[in-house]
Amino acid sequence: MISITHSLRRAGCWLALTTLTTLTALTGQARAEPALTPLVLGFYLPGIRDANPTDVRASLQLWVEEIAKPYRLQGEARMYEDMRTLYRDAMQKRVNLVIAPAMEIAEVFRPDELTQGFSARRRGSDEGLAVIVQKSSGLRQFLDLRGKHVLKLSNDRLGQVFLETQCQREADSSCSTLFNLTEEKRDLQSIHKVFFGQADAALVSLATLHAAGELNPQISARLRVILDWKVQALAFGMMTVRSDPTYRDILLRSAMQAAQSVRGVQILELFKTDYMVRAGISDMQPFWNLYHEYQSTNRKKMALRE
Repeated sequence: MISITHSLRRAGCWLALTTLTTLTALTGQARAEPALTPLVLGFYLPGIRDANPTDVRASLQLWVEEIAKPYRLQGEARMYEDMRTLYRDAMQKRVNLVIAPAMEIAEVFRPDELTQGFSARRRGSDEGLAVIVQKSSGLRQFLDLRGKHVLKLSNDRLGQVFLETQCQREADSSCSTLFNLTEEKRDLQSIHKVFFGQADAALVSLATLHAAGELNPQISARLRVILDWKVQALAFGMMTVRSDPTYRDILLRSAMQAAQSVRGVQILELFKTDYMVRAGISDMQPFWNLYHEYQSTNRKKMALRE
């Protein structure tokens, strides 16, 4: 009996010692593993139109926290007024994902500095730009706009780059010389002004034109597209080559599932979109091509002045 008791005591001591050693090793390993950095999404604030900045900040912060919570991460929505500052922070690993209009992304990031991400889409509509006129106007091509009253969206970098590139390509002239260009706060205002004959033409988004035609079929019946430029999307959320790869699947999965949560639906409505799709470098390429042509024409103009 004494021998059995002694053996049990020895076994108990061995088990306790082994358990303590294992727990100590696991604790040391946990301490040795680096803690995950906060999940930070960088938003270019001027790209979010027609929304109260305070509401935008609150909604985006709550959404990022909702994304991060299941993974026990801290989440932060960081707002930027300047794309160069957003670029700097993304390339210095302070931001995991860049969310902005595509042209603004293309102007500051090179293709080899980005990896993958997602884009915003509308159901039943192409994405891109369109130059519209009244069907009864007799205007059938871009050069017919010479001397006409043309509208574009205010504070829209893509619209500016696109029109100036077209003016140089088609007429070897600046848009200010080719026609009378004025701005509107919303694409829908531009569509209505062309519809009612208050302007000769307008550059608008294809998605807004489609939505306007759905609401009022007379718009589709009375207006004609004389030039369009179709792309995958006009706004993207892109990760850089410096982004933490640990967060890649978290971010992509959350974007794809945005419509499945109340907070996600609010974010989709904020960006005036219906759903997200995966996006890669090739989806951004048309914007780099356009920007490079724009830069080339500007360099030629500067050379001629000299």
